[in-house]
Amino acid sequence: MRFCFYAVILMFAGLLLPGNPLRAAGQLTVLVTDESTQLPVSARLEVFRGEQVGGKLMPIRKTVPAGTGSSGTSPQSVGVVIDRSLELSFPKGTYSFRMTRGPEYRVVRGHFVLERESFDEHKTALPRMIDMAEQGWISGDCCVPSSANSLPLRMAAEDLHLAAVLGHVDALPIAGRDAQDPIENDPSWLREDVFEDRGLVFYGGEQDGESQSSVEQPVASRLARLPRGNDDVRVAIENPFAWPLPVWIASGRVDGIFVLGDWLQLDRKQYTVKDGRSPDGPRTGDASELGRFAERVYWNLLEAGIRIAPLAGSGSGGRATPVGYNRLYVAQQPDGRSATASQQIAARVQSSEQWWQAAWNGQSVATNGPMLQPTLDGKIPGHVFTAHSGEKIRLQPEVRLSVRDPVDYLEVIRNGRVHYSARLDEFAKAGGVIEPIEIEESSWVVIRVVTRYEDHFRAAMSAPWYIDVDGKRRKTKEATAFFQDWLRQYEQRLKKRTSDEISKHVPYIRAARAFWQ
Repeated sequence: MRFCFYAVILMFAGLLLPGNPLRAAGQLTVLVTDESTQLPVSARLEVFRGEQVGGKLMPIRKTVPAGTGSSGTSPQSVGVVIDRSLELSFPKGTYSFRMTRGPEYRVVRGHFVLERESFDEHKTALPRMIDMAEQGWISGDCCVPSSANSLPLRMAAEDLHLAAVLGHVDALPIAGRDAQDPIENDPSWLREDVFEDRGLVFYGGEQDGESQSSVEQPVASRLARLPRGNDDVRVAIENPFAWPLPVWIASGRVDGIFVLGDWLQLDRKQYTVKDGRSPDGPRTGDASELGRFAERVYWNLLEAGIRIAPLAGSGSGGRATPVGYNRLYVAQQPDGRSATASQQIAARVQSSEQWWQAAWNGQSVATNGPMLQPTLDGKIPGHVFTAHSGEKIRLQPEVRLSVRDPVDYLEVIRNGRVHYSARLDEFAKAGGVIEPIEIEESSWVVIRVVTRYEDHFRAAMSAPWYIDVDGKRRKTKEATAFFQDWLRQYEQRLKKRTSDEISKHVPYIRAARAFWQ
């Protein structure tokens, strides 16, 4: 069992030293580099008044490119994006800041003092915690709201390699960059043939002119018009709480579901579902409740024998969070060698098309924090193991993990139940070894890591591995009942509409009833 765990070290390399705040009179130019390569990189910066991070956020003026270098900012929902360098000009005083570049880098925190009529220039070297792309895992945001701000620059600042943006956006080159200037988040792939309709995201094809806000026709009618067996158009459930979810699943035209989406936004707490089913039972007031419910919905789909890919992204309502905060890492199984015996457990995709194919195949890990590289018996997620009745198979889970948040626990989940759970210190004391899983019946397995972050559910979850015995999927009555109850509640809500409106839903409700029965 290999185990890589990087402790969280908050350091201010090259710019500040603890107890010795930098003094600059009026203006400070910050240059950002990667600590290991010393090459300039983009990053995201938050500035606060006072010595403690978390005070009043200060506005940062957009700076003017200087010389042949690239210097400037781009507006961001949380802080601003620095294009390699930034000139700060604030009133005299003490300020604190927080700088980062996606989840693969450590967070840099510090403070500085600005005084009148003096100028200074200092370099910030961002420490990289792990290079997932080098290990074969390429990151993507599966749903990004359109914006007038530079998406390529925002992606570079979050070390994000792929983005699916809603609606057409002219992806102009990053301002001030020379044609020969290397892209620090290479590869950088954009997809624009994406649109959202009332909780569903369509990848490929064209909008047919139907109003997305219209209640004239249910969104299920759009699903019904899709040709079967056409992989040029894919569909994902962006809102896993949506009331029509059982109807959408019953259509047989859904390829994926967001397990991390716009209900999880950086530095924001969300307790309620705006348009859909809330968690069952008494509410706890725990900020992680919605995230755990989305996970439960997905596990019930697996228990019902529904195999669709888990996705992650900003979501259509994710304008208030950095691009790629919720992200999906995908990879391919290495060819011609044993992943268990090799240092490289995953092979890198070479194109946007390969990335999406791996995503739809469930060769992925969804995360908004921990960097998780899991295998089961040497196979990355998405693999289907086969067995025969009376045969017992033994599968060995393995994990490589890098984190910067305190971790609550690492778990191996089999059929919705915990097979293995440990705190990281317990895991380390055990030598990073997870007990094997012995399986005699059709099953599914996921590996997840949950942090102690308090604002919402911050975790990493692998896509499932499947075990088919005699070619059969696992299906349970309990999971079917879960969605039958959901469908009944949806029908009760529809009864509040006019008879004309109800009539448009009737064919799809009847089809869903038959499917879940």
